[in-house]
Amino acid sequence: MNRSQAWFSSPCLFAEGRVIMDDRKFEALMDKIQNEVFDEARNALGEKGFDRWRNPKYCGVMEGADRHARMKGSCGDTMEMYIKVKDGRIDQASYVTDGCSSSSIAGSFTAEMAMGKTFEEVLDMTGPDVLNEIGTFPEAEEHCAHLAVTTLKEALNSFLVDQVRGEKQGI
Repeated sequence: MNRSQAWFSSPCLFAEGRVIMDDRKFEALMDKIQNEVFDEARNALGEKGFDRWRNPKYCGVMEGADRHARMKGSCGDTMEMYIKVKDGRIDQASYVTDGCSSSSIAGSFTAEMAMGKTFEEVLDMTGPDVLNEIGTFPEAEEHCAHLAVTTLKEALNSFLVDQVRGEKQGI
């Protein structure tokens, strides 16, 4: 066995002088790496954030939205929020982001929290409210919650301005 083979305890495949591990070892290595990444993400995001990272909700462009807003955060991430309104409340909400997983998690929780709320309740929402709902979140990424809430409020403000304009035109 030459030195390049010494770190393997079982036979390996070789191609052009390079060691290629067999499928079983490759799968085991990939499982180990994935588990390490998941453990780190779970520690950073908590169970609720980790679950939302793995299973995003309310993500995507909303067809037929009553209003949409798009904002760019100081970090360079762009957040978009879509809302549908019914009887003075946010009936549906969704988000789209080109940002990191923290932006996606914050957008998802913000959309979820907005649904069913009155306009006043939405306008009272804050980044810390979203962070409290998530539970655990990396401190360096907390700005993502603020971006998501600010974008949601901008969508609602735009909707309300159009409502007032429509009322004034009807007078």
